Amino acid sequence: MRSIAVAVACLALVGCRPVGASPADVAVLLRDVKQVVAPGAWVGTVAVFGDDAFTVLTGRSGKQRLPILGAARYGQGRIVLGGHEGLFGNQQIPDQAALATNVVTWLAAGKAGARVLLHGHAGWEATLTKAGFKVTRVTTAQLPAALSQGDVLLAAGGQLDNAQPAVIDAIAKWIENGGGYFDAIPIWGWMQVTGRDHAADCGSNRITARAGLMVADGGVDPTGKAAWVTDGVALDATHAQQALARLLPGATVTPEELAQVGTTLTSAAGAAPADDRLLMPKLARLIAGLGDAALPTAKAPLKLTNPVARMACVLQNNALRRASVAELKAHPAAATFPGAVAAEVPRVTRTVAVDTATPAWASLGLYAAPGEAVEVTLPDAALKAGLGLRIGCHTDTLWGLESWQRFPEISYATKLTKTTTRFGNPFGGVVYIDVPGGCKLGRLEVKVAGAVEMPLFVRGVTSLDDWKTRLRGLQAPWAELATKKIILSVPASVVRTLDDPEALLAVWDKGMDAQADLAGIPRDRPRPERMACDQQISAGYMHSGYPIMTWLDVPPTMVDIAKMRDGGAKNCWGFWHELGHNHQQGAWTFDGTVEVTNNLFSLYSCEVVSGEKVVDSSWLNPAKRSETVRKYFADGAPFDRWKSDPALALMMYAQLQQQFGWDAVRKTIASYRTNAGGEQPKSDQDKRDQWMVRFSRTVGRNLGPFFTTWGVPTSDAARKSIEGLPVWLPADIKNGIPFTMEK
Repeated sequence: MRSIAVAVACLALVGCRPVGASPADVAVLLRDVKQVVAPGAWVGTVAVFGDDAFTVLTGRSGKQRLPILGAARYGQGRIVLGGHEGLFGNQQIPDQAALATNVVTWLAAGKAGARVLLHGHAGWEATLTKAGFKVTRVTTAQLPAALSQGDVLLAAGGQLDNAQPAVIDAIAKWIENGGGYFDAIPIWGWMQVTGRDHAADCGSNRITARAGLMVADGGVDPTGKAAWVTDGVALDATHAQQALARLLPGATVTPEELAQVGTTLTSAAGAAPADDRLLMPKLARLIAGLGDAALPTAKAPLKLTNPVARMACVLQNNALRRASVAELKAHPAAATFPGAVAAEVPRVTRTVAVDTATPAWASLGLYAAPGEAVEVTLPDAALKAGLGLRIGCHTDTLWGLESWQRFPEISYATKLTKTTTRFGNPFGGVVYIDVPGGCKLGRLEVKVAGAVEMPLFVRGVTSLDDWKTRLRGLQAPWAELATKKIILSVPASVVRTLDDPEALLAVWDKGMDAQADLAGIPRDRPRPERMACDQQISAGYMHSGYPIMTWLDVPPTMVDIAKMRDGGAKNCWGFWHELGHNHQQGAWTFDGTVEVTNNLFSLYSCEVVSGEKVVDSSWLNPAKRSETVRKYFADGAPFDRWKSDPALALMMYAQLQQQFGWDAVRKTIASYRTNAGGEQPKSDQDKRDQWMVRFSRTVGRNLGPFFTTWGVPTSDAARKSIEGLPVWLPADIKNGIPFTMEK
């Protein structure tokens, strides 16, 4: 096995030429722009790797930077790409308007009164017209003929993915002959909606990849407090070829610089198309012969300081995702996670009934071995229903993390549009039929061949005898425990000795019903929530979503009925917290309470399931938190501190619960669903006002002084609307909990 050092030495033969930012061009593009805001937007990244491409503006990825705005020259023309249209969203802000005008000015090479074709980004029209540009709106169908009448094209490149190749080629040729092309798109969102390969199928990328500039997967954080600052940091270091050059023999690279190199190359290589000739051949030569040195494990994770091995994973992933079923084989990392399937374990053929009235992932009780294709057969009536096949519940991708404890992307999915579909996953995984919402097929029989049976217990369906005598011993590496309300995906090893999953799942269902009750929704759900355990997840110790994700130290608690039933916050807070996020609604979650209102569900579920009262919550710990409350009031109740301390903020909600009970909380939340309190809030101020007013009306007390005392801003109009109610403001609320309650 060749060492990474030897692979790096090969760079001397790769032929990188140092490239980087064009200072004069960057100065034009950022003239009069100090910072860019994009409220509420998860701004995507841009891959910069062409010889004549350069970074204009960066965002923060951990301690490193990635491009969010890039530009390139291509032939006689020019290109600018952004990672989110929100970067140009509010052109009432001078900096945003300047940025939009600068982009078009640069793309038009300074031509006065340049002709601008608006295929997308219609919000720019007023700004550009005011700046003296001649603006014309065009449709996709009009584009080929309109190009000759324009100097600059502001494209909705995501809409070009289904266009004829001739349209793509016509735009590229027009740029090469002197046209200016712009687009800004968060490609992560486009991929979620379309389920397609952004390098191969997104129109903008099919055009701009020729210049070594593409919108890339993932997102970044602001470089300032709430904005992307035009600080010029890492403009060269975020250019992939410049990053690659820093690995040349003789280059002096600090650990911090090496981490930036890894971040830059990982992002760019993940974006580049299969036929790229600017970057990928150099990277392929770089990683040749690494072998097992590029296998991330929990014991030997791949860190940013090992960019060559991480690059091997990126290129492997590219190849695996584009490979045909005939080329399918097990990836060596699968043996470590999610696990191997022994050759002697029988591969079976099963016909499974899927209830298509329940959307999302339908568990089949089957597992695909790493590198082995399964064959799925559907009746003809199901071929146009939008069904999908997924192999693997571990959907978190780790590409943006500083350390990888497993291969960063191991869940695979495809559409089911043929009578028989062969599909596999190099890492293996649980087999699911993915059912779209609103499917009308009823109970559907699906035939699956080539998988192995796995432990699956369905509450109210699976017999305990079958579970004990056969199912829990099945030799797949993963198991699932399912109800109509929640499904748990856990390593099979933790269920081998589980004797009574029926009783365990009854506890889980009790918690799910508590969440539904507090949220004001029916206990019978449209689909179950899911929770999956992983070697490593993309963020935090747990995170919400479908599925909720957590780490491998959690499953023993998930399947321990005593810990689930009796452990309260000490054992179960995280479960109810993340499920609370899934039930949380924006209408009653204002700025500073994203990690607060979900904890109402934590407190309530702990009380319902474990009998742990709010005053006894080991997480809230009122005795300790009350000291924080007293200090907060002594310091004048600064709202910014309240917003930044979820435990402090939760104490305010807990006081309301202590005085008025959970029923008041339930009724107030339910009022948003029934519109009993009027229109839904449209701003953060509205959210604070409505929570105060709705709760006041629910309990028949004026809570205006209570909110004011706590420092939570509400409007005069909102407070005036509840003046007719008797005031509720115990004299000792500044002491936290307990306080003097009304009888």
